[in-house]
Amino acid sequence: MPGKMNPRERWSLLLIDELPDRPPVYPLVTCHAARVYNCDLIEYCTDGRILAEAQLEAQRLYGHEGLSVFTDVGIIAEAMGSKYHLREFEVPILDSPLITDTAMIGELGPPDPTTQGRLPVYLEAIDRMYSAAGDVLPIFAFIPCPFTTAAGLRGVDNFLMDTVLEPQAAHDLLDVSLKSAITFCDECILAGALPMLVDPLASGSVISRTTYSHFAKSYQQKLIAHLHRYDLDVTLHICGDTSNMLDLIPQTGADLFSFDLADVDSATDAMGDRVRLVGNLPPHGLLPSSNLSVTQGTNSIMEMGLKNPKGFVLSTGCEVPIRCEAQKLHTLINIGKNARYEEVW
Repeated sequence: MPGKMNPRERWSLLLIDELPDRPPVYPLVTCHAARVYNCDLIEYCTDGRILAEAQLEAQRLYGHEGLSVFTDVGIIAEAMGSKYHLREFEVPILDSPLITDTAMIGELGPPDPTTQGRLPVYLEAIDRMYSAAGDVLPIFAFIPCPFTTAAGLRGVDNFLMDTVLEPQAAHDLLDVSLKSAITFCDECILAGALPMLVDPLASGSVISRTTYSHFAKSYQQKLIAHLHRYDLDVTLHICGDTSNMLDLIPQTGADLFSFDLADVDSATDAMGDRVRLVGNLPPHGLLPSSNLSVTQGTNSIMEMGLKNPKGFVLSTGCEVPIRCEAQKLHTLINIGKNARYEEVW
């Protein structure tokens, strides 16, 4: 009966192409959990126990249907040697990239996720979350894709210039970034999480369709192909505007596509018979200062999402803002939980 499934059961039906009673409701509650837990982001990003407890506390408050293990997109690049600045009230940012000369790329190798950088923070958090709630809640480990990690190793501007002026060096850096992502994914899976691949630097807001095709997509394909060896359904998330590349997403092999600035109907037309869609209320709509109607926006997204042939997950287009207004997030989640696949139930 409707409402009797737990979140893991609901997700499981979706992933075997059996429609559950309703779409899962999974806004991307990441660093906002630190605010719920009343800790600063330095603690959240460096302590697996705190990350896990904050995520569990946020899930108890909001009731969304998944736990998120994520601090920042630089976590692999940092473990390989780039320097990131940790901040109390904002996410970490790149201070100094490791690769100042492309001749250094040949010296790189994948980091050990159990000992290097903040990668062990993920593994401890996953272990704690799985022990606490793994029987009822899926745990998603957000893993930066090779294109985004390469940008964190070289610096965004320099890496984008490399794709034009030194394309072989760019590919060499992408290769080692791919190996690093695979190693990290393997450890996260062993700990009990499902990898959710994130590639914000591969956004149409940052690069052209041509650059995406030549440099980002093939490495997404290779990473997803590796994960399919585990017989897992893989989610790919790309921030920003992806409207000019929607038709390319199925070529990555992604089973679910989490998207930001694209129309749900357009995404359905481009891939809805092959890919499950995850999205996509604008995150800024959850800020106290926003005039966006969360009710109207969520209802519109649900109306479109319910029609996606392959299935749908109600979410935000990107991370829930750290300073999210709690009542607005409650509104999104409550609307999602009251939706139904009428033809099934």
